[in-house]
Parts: sequence; C-alpha cells; structure tokens
Amino acid sequence: MPGEKAAIEGLLRLWGLSLALATRYHWGQSMEKSQADMRFRASFLGPRHWLGWLMIGLIAVGLLLPRPLILLFGRGLGRLFHSRNRKRVHIAQVNLQLCFPASSEERRMRLLKEHLARYGQAIMDLGLVWWASERRLDRLCTVSGEQGLRALHQTGRPVLLVTPHTVGIDMSGAILSRLLPGVSMMKRASDPLLSWCLWRGRSRFGAQILMRDQGLRPFVRALKSGRVGYFMPDEDLGPAQSVFAPFFGVATATLPIVGRLAQLTGATVVPVFTCLANSGHYHVSIGEALTDFPAGDQIADATRVNAAFEALVRGAPEQYLWTLKWFRTRPSGESRLYD
Repeated sequence: MPGEKAAIEGLLRLWGLSLALATRYHWGQSMEKSQADMRFRASFLGPRHWLGWLMIGLIAVGLLLPRPLILLFGRGLGRLFHSRNRKRVHIAQVNLQLCFPASSEERRMRLLKEHLARYGQAIMDLGLVWWASERRLDRLCTVSGEQGLRALHQTGRPVLLVTPHTVGIDMSGAILSRLLPGVSMMKRASDPLLSWCLWRGRSRFGAQILMRDQGLRPFVRALKSGRVGYFMPDEDLGPAQSVFAPFFGVATATLPIVGRLAQLTGATVVPVFTCLANSGHYHVSIGEALTDFPAGDQIADATRVNAAFEALVRGAPEQYLWTLKWFRTRPSGESRLYD
C-alpha cells in the first residue's frame, strides 16, 4: 500500500540519518558554526515538517508498547525492508559474499535476514535512545569494560573509542555518554527538524555533539580537554581520503583518521562493539586499548583498526550494517562491485 510504503521509507530514512556520524573530515580552517541553530524553531510546526513529525511520532510509540511487541514490530520492519528495498538488499548480498565466501548462499541469506530483523528493532528503539529514563536504559543495557575505561580516563591521557557501524551505535552512544563526558560528530541533515531531533537525543546526557561541517579541530580540542571521543571511522569516502587496507580479506578504502587523531592528541584508542540480542537486550563491550598504536604508518594503522573491527564483527556478524557500500572504491584496474 502507498501509505504503508511511505511510512516505512520514512522510518528507514530517519534511521539512515541517525547513523550519519563522523564520516567526512576537513583539515582546513574550522568553520566553528555555532550550535545555536540546533534550537527548536517555530517553523518546525509548519506543513513542510508534518511528515517528519509523523515519523517521530511513530518512533515515540515505542516508548509505550511492551518490549516483546516492539521486538515483533521491529522484525516485521526488517522483513518489509527485505521485500521492498532491493537495492540495499543487493548491496548486502554482495558484501556478505565477499566477506564470507566459504559460507553457503543459504547461510548468508539467513544472516542477512537476521541482520535486517535487528536493524528494524533498532529503528523501533530510537525512541528509547532519545527519551527513555535512565532507569529504563539501565534495565535494557549492560556494559563490560567500564572500569578499564575509567582507569584510562583517570590517567589524564585522551581516550578515543572507535566502533564499527552496527545497529546499536546510537544506543551505545547514549549509554557511554552517561559514564564519562563524551564528544562525537554527526552530519547536519537536510531536514532541520531531523537534525534538531537527532542532536537533542544524542546530547541529552551531556555529550558534546559536533557537526561534520565544523571540521575536526573542535573534536581534537574536546579530546585534549578530557572528553572521551566516540568515533566511527569505517566508511568508504573515495580514494582521495583513503588508503587501502584489508577487511575480511578484501582491499578496502579505509580512512586513516584513527592513527592521525592518535598522533595529534596522544589518545589511547579503544575498540567498542555493541550487540542487540534476540531478547532485546543491548550489551556494550569496551575492549582492550590498542597497544603500540599509532605506528606512524597510515596503511599499518588502518590495517590495525580494520583487523580489530573484523574480529568484532566475526563474533556477531548480524550486528554489522551490511547494507552500506563498504567496498565501493576499488584499487586501480579492479571492476566495480555493486553494479
């Protein structure tokens, strides 16, 4: 039905925007845009934003429904995504074939369907990320490695948490920002209402949320001031900003940004991974700090980060966002993979 399709597409669009953290970097002069433009505007109530309010309202319903029902709706949303969005399904199929060539097609299909179920459930949980009480979040989420993180922070050395794109990254951002003062980045959405909603939800526990168009300098300053960075470096932004490093045995255009940030700030780099279990419970795992990092070589540092992410994803592959074009940029002479 057209109305159903529009609602589903709107929810998926909102989720896509919610994942747009720290991916484009500018090393020139920072624009230092004031975040005053993130305040609520009267124009948000106009007809132009009514569809956005509808999507936000649908997500808010997740606060009122029993948890088993939310999980059921989320799985249904994942099934709809599988049947309606053939483009993204094709991208995921290509990615899974590249990363798990020894698995049967049937097994890869089961993995894709399970991933989309988690994907849909995470969409339904955005309302919890934005508005749920701290007590409710404590019941829903657990964290391992918290004491180690606090010990690192107490040394006075900057700490940079790096995480691959998983379905639970918004939930983990909310949980981690309650532990220690944090800083992260997000892309300014084309719809200012959605930008305001995303920014407000992510900053409600005191995290400093910077816009991509401010550049990296404010992020670097925040790290040096004692805020814990939360960063997602796994994105293919083309050859100009990348080096090729292996990921699941595939040459992957990888941003060398983690090594650069560690060099600029002296930060300790710590991998983080978030799992949304079949039960609907989230677990945020704060790993061990990378030792002897950075090495001072862009390819070596990128390879190290990719290896850490690969190990995490292999442990729970249904959590990773397989619908994104991780291998879009190819080395010279190789053909395109997603055509």
